[in-house]
Amino acid sequence: MSLRRAVWLAIGAAFGAVMANASVISFTCDPDVAASTCTYLNTVIAGQYSSTFSNANANIYIQYGTTNLASSTTGVDNQVTYSQYAAALAAQASASGNPVQADAVEALTNYDASTYGKDNVEVTSALANALGIGGEVQGGNAGITGPGGIVCFTPGTVGCYSGIVTVTNTPNVFYYGNLGGSEPSDEYDFYNTVEHQVDELLGTASCVTTQTSPLSNGCPGTITPSAADLFRYSSAGNLVVDSSLSVTPGAYFSYNGGVTNGATTNTGVKYYNTLDNGEDYGDFVTNCAGGPGSLSVQDAEGCAGADAGLNITNDGGAEINILNAVGYDVKTIATPEPSTVGMLALAGLAVAFVDLRRRRRA
Repeated sequence: MSLRRAVWLAIGAAFGAVMANASVISFTCDPDVAASTCTYLNTVIAGQYSSTFSNANANIYIQYGTTNLASSTTGVDNQVTYSQYAAALAAQASASGNPVQADAVEALTNYDASTYGKDNVEVTSALANALGIGGEVQGGNAGITGPGGIVCFTPGTVGCYSGIVTVTNTPNVFYYGNLGGSEPSDEYDFYNTVEHQVDELLGTASCVTTQTSPLSNGCPGTITPSAADLFRYSSAGNLVVDSSLSVTPGAYFSYNGGVTNGATTNTGVKYYNTLDNGEDYGDFVTNCAGGPGSLSVQDAEGCAGADAGLNITNDGGAEINILNAVGYDVKTIATPEPSTVGMLALAGLAVAFVDLRRRRRA
């Protein structure tokens, strides 16, 4: 979803028990979520993040509700100045020796500073805490009380969540792989749908909204980028900036100034959605026609019957690379295979619009 925030009105409801670990991702489940589902989230899914990152700390409330396929929400906009964000990432890169973060800091200096240097940057509460700048967030580092309540200012603690993930309560939409059996052709994998939203709560989401025409900035400020927006390119050295939003398909994530497309699948590279189509600007164009090997967790749409078992560790690593670049330390660094962007045929993106059964992720 776009990082536009609305302060939700408090509503009375019972909470699921917190299965928390302060050093990893943890999930608290609404009573409507099956106990076996919640257990799987707190073991297998949380384990994928904790085994990948050393500083990804977030507690997340999971509920069913009225939404397209799934959506995520935080309490309010969290913003720091560009210089605060850049300095925090530079300090992290220096301390960790992480080459992706080192490249990201260089890109911030060479390409972003002249465009965004006087503005704020949107960070999620989880990212602010990962970078050690939670205390510098303007207005206070805010979370949200579950299952859909009011803003709170100690995100990551019991009852004050880093975010809420809502998945559709439409019957017979989701496949639960932990229950066994094969994924039906008209159902979507529940767990990678949740991971898509977790990634956004950690920091992959965009401040650009495609819900209006033309594309517009969805965060307070004139041209406020999210942290992930700082790493969107159209070619080597050419940053796609939020103040020039009439962008043709072809924008991609790069941690090293556009030289490398850092979002890969088993069959190729991924491009961002940049159209005024209601899908998220921070998600990838979906190619359901390409089969399971072409899919990623951060695709704009789910592909029914084709996404069973898809997760951030087996889809090419796009989400890991983005989260690494914006500030999360990877325990075992696996540099993505370089992709020579100039040789990629953008015409291949057309297959993404084949009318297959799919649902949009918010």
